[in-house]
Amino acid sequence: MRNGLLGLVVLWAAAALAQGSGTTPSHSEPVRPIGVVTQLQSGKFILHTDAGPDLLILLSDQVSVLRVPPGAKDLSAASKITVGDIGSGDRVLVRGRVSDEQKSMLAVSVIVMTKADLANAQEAERLDWQRRGIGGTVTAVNPERKEVTIAVPSAPSPAANGARSQTITLAANAIPHRYAPDSVKLSDAKPSTLEEIKVGDQVRALGTKAEDGSFRAEKLVSGTFRNFGVTVVSVDAQNRTITAKDAASGQTMLVRTNADTALHRLPPDVARALAKPNSGSGSDSELLERAPALALAELKTGEPLIVLSTQGAKPSEATAILVLAGVEPILAARPKGSDQVVIGPWSLGKGGGEDAP
Repeated sequence: MRNGLLGLVVLWAAAALAQGSGTTPSHSEPVRPIGVVTQLQSGKFILHTDAGPDLLILLSDQVSVLRVPPGAKDLSAASKITVGDIGSGDRVLVRGRVSDEQKSMLAVSVIVMTKADLANAQEAERLDWQRRGIGGTVTAVNPERKEVTIAVPSAPSPAANGARSQTITLAANAIPHRYAPDSVKLSDAKPSTLEEIKVGDQVRALGTKAEDGSFRAEKLVSGTFRNFGVTVVSVDAQNRTITAKDAASGQTMLVRTNADTALHRLPPDVARALAKPNSGSGSDSELLERAPALALAELKTGEPLIVLSTQGAKPSEATAILVLAGVEPILAARPKGSDQVVIGPWSLGKGGGEDAP
């Protein structure tokens, strides 16, 4: 939903040029910060910008405030609201001139996507992915035919001991995306090509399945993920980091966690089930999700963990999607001399929210 406001910048740029025609430009350059409203007070609020810095936004009685629905690319669906309708947590795009010290702005106009509207749109998107989404591990790629073949974990059942093959065809107007390093947020994914997708990557696609069994994708996102074992060296719960020793290389690495990271401690019976050679069925994700939640402060020095992350920018650092404790049976089940962790693919479609449909 973050990109919804970006499409409106073009409109504002044109308006700014029109308004500035024949005038002498100020020594302060016009800026159009985008971000989230915090610390809302009468006549002003703090904008935590997507670029990082906070900016004090001053609101005059003459300021124009428009509310637009999430995903809007123009102002055709906009409605006028008042300054008093702006709420903490709303996403806004502000037009005005920044002060000399670059710390405040007198707003000329504000475009608002309310927190409630965003939450409703995110829930609708999550349900759409849940209903029409598909995901699995890439087994083949054919860029010429715009096809990706994946192994989809079988639905949980007593006989589910593997995966079925599914070919995904990219729709004519669909642009494949690639997860950014250290992120599984769809809003962080970048436009990509089918040539970038490799066998072993994880893929999620949104679309429709035809009667002949083919799947036509309206959206497709891919990424390279890794499961690896580590041993805890120290934990910084305040900064949400784990300093750990990589079980394969013996090197020290930094594992970062955030609000989107799933942390679980596996009960012994679950760990033993996941360690079995035929593990990898669709029931694995259900087992992981039902495992008790884990707090970083509970981890002890020397405790073994399994971490799932994207392919990060630095081998010595990782941003965790999933952290599992209680994994001794799984690590012990690795083939001798293998660095691979024996565990089925984590379902990237779990977790809810905008970026985990």
